[in-house]
Amino acid sequence: MNARDWCASHRHEERIAQGLWELKDPTPAKVRKILNGLGYLDERIHDLKQSGASTRFFIDLRSKGGRLCVEGSAAGEGTVVEKCVAPETGPFTPPTRKR
Repeated sequence: MNARDWCASHRHEERIAQGLWELKDPTPAKVRKILNGLGYLDERIHDLKQSGASTRFFIDLRSKGGRLCVEGSAAGEGTVVEKCVAPETGPFTPPTRKR
């Protein structure tokens, strides 16, 4: 991840988390509506799906050779949004987590 991506990641993480914290019953449709309202286009939102009481998603933020993406789990006050790294070129594929 380059310096530009690193700096931008914090702003994206914060604004997405703040937008989702107050969301009651975070269904995929409600999460998409909030993400769209924050300016994230549908074609950049990936793998939006319900997982128990939360909705998980990825947002492709790659631009100008960058590799930035964010991974999120919308769960009201338990919302978590973290930066991730995507391949620099080609179609977006969500990164796999090493657990």
